[in-house]
Amino acid sequence: MKILRNKVYFFILKLVKDPSLAEDITQDIILKAWERKDKILGMENAEFYVFKMAKNAVMDHFKKLAKQKSLQEAVWLRMAKSENKTESHIYERETIHRLDLIIKALPQRQQEVFKLHHSEELSLPEIAQELKIAPNTAKNHLFRALKVIRSQMKPELLTVILGSIGHLYF
Repeated sequence: MKILRNKVYFFILKLVKDPSLAEDITQDIILKAWERKDKILGMENAEFYVFKMAKNAVMDHFKKLAKQKSLQEAVWLRMAKSENKTESHIYERETIHRLDLIIKALPQRQQEVFKLHHSEELSLPEIAQELKIAPNTAKNHLFRALKVIRSQMKPELLTVILGSIGHLYF
């Protein structure tokens, strides 16, 4: 039995490349073989059966590791997404706040034109009619408001505005 044990150990060691792990799996295989000794001794090729048990045990070990690794990766991914959502939400709120401050600092007429255009989604002729001003004047107010907003917002914040909160203003 000791000769078979050594053969099984070296066979497993070739597969797992870790002496400690090979020893553990070998112990399990020898124990299982001992428990099934009556069945195994009656076989024509008992050694083949024990090696097949060893190979299956190694495969089961690798499957378990792969499952644990994929589970671990899924947990890390879920945590990263959750963290990113929280950061994005905070960043978005700060950006909206910053944009509101910039808009409130605009002259009154520019604020009105900007809000009518981006919040109410009115066209320039509709804004001109609503405010009783010329369409070109509405266009100038909108242009100036956008120029101030662009100059005071960081480029990366404009991306956030256009991407995630564009429906509020743009």
